[in-house]
Amino acid sequence: MTAAGAGEAARPGEEVNVVLLPNGLRVRVIERVDVHVDPGRDLHGPCVVRAANGDLLLCHQDANHHLGGDGFTHQWRSRDNGFTWRDEGPAADWRARSIDALFGEYGLVPGGRLVMIVQRRHVQAGNTGIVASWLQVSDDHGHSWREIGPVDGSDEYAVMSARNILAHDGLMLTGIWSRLGSALYVSRDRGLSWHKRSVIFPADYPDFATLRDAGPPFYPHVVLCPDGSLLAMTYYTPPVGCCYTRRSTDLGETWGPIAKEPALPLWAPRMKRSNDETLIVTGRDIAEKATVAWFSTDSGRTWDNKLVLDKPRYLGSYAYTDSIGAGIGRFWVFTSSPQSEGKGDIIGVLLELAPPDTQ
Repeated sequence: MTAAGAGEAARPGEEVNVVLLPNGLRVRVIERVDVHVDPGRDLHGPCVVRAANGDLLLCHQDANHHLGGDGFTHQWRSRDNGFTWRDEGPAADWRARSIDALFGEYGLVPGGRLVMIVQRRHVQAGNTGIVASWLQVSDDHGHSWREIGPVDGSDEYAVMSARNILAHDGLMLTGIWSRLGSALYVSRDRGLSWHKRSVIFPADYPDFATLRDAGPPFYPHVVLCPDGSLLAMTYYTPPVGCCYTRRSTDLGETWGPIAKEPALPLWAPRMKRSNDETLIVTGRDIAEKATVAWFSTDSGRTWDNKLVLDKPRYLGSYAYTDSIGAGIGRFWVFTSSPQSEGKGDIIGVLLELAPPDTQ
């Protein structure tokens, strides 16, 4: 039912892609692993975190179909820095309550607590069936989870999903997809309660007219940039088919103008810091039908050097991503990658970031 084994080199016939960044770093794919492969289930939307004890935890949607059905948030643990994975079963499971628990979003609180914001969906009801996301916490490195309740109980559609839970300067921050306008939420009590700080991508912005009906733009999130600013990104599905960004210099109290990014045609983007001076954004390239990465060495003002990470052989749920450091000069990207027709599976792609003269 599952494949969780040692890493393997690029598969026969696959191109080993390499890009050279403006800051002199060479980035290339050096390893692949299968985290979870099951042709009978739709596995989608990985999220990864390093617990305070050093373990890597990964969770993903595990359902009958892309839009759910018998769905729960499935958790895996690695104690060898991402090369092998142990099945820990559901991290969130509300099937007995007739609701799917699908994407889970991890955050590590200073002091060791883990938080998870879980997307809930009425069974196979599409985006309109997504209701208030649920907060749960763990004080034992993810071995057990305790439900807290809705992230924001003021409105059923205030928080429909979270992305990139960050810790900074005594705060927790996360981007929230919401019918009320996609927003930045903050926590001042180690992740136990969350409050809206600002709306980043408002529902009355001309390009975002369908947001109030659970339409695009989707999955807004933020990253702390090397220059100290906070960069937000979201994306619009075709026919627009590109990303939008917005920048804040006061940790999201106020925001600069919304910028359309036609040079970044990336579906379901997720930004991370790949080192002290470089940002990576990963997601789905529709033209390539692949998981790709773009890089920025100027705090997200420009993105260059597209790197193809995974081009699955089959159609299905693919190219939702998350990424995490794997030691000096190494960086994991985990992605949905169908290994059989019409479903999704979870794999890891290990990147090396090294000076160009490194052999």
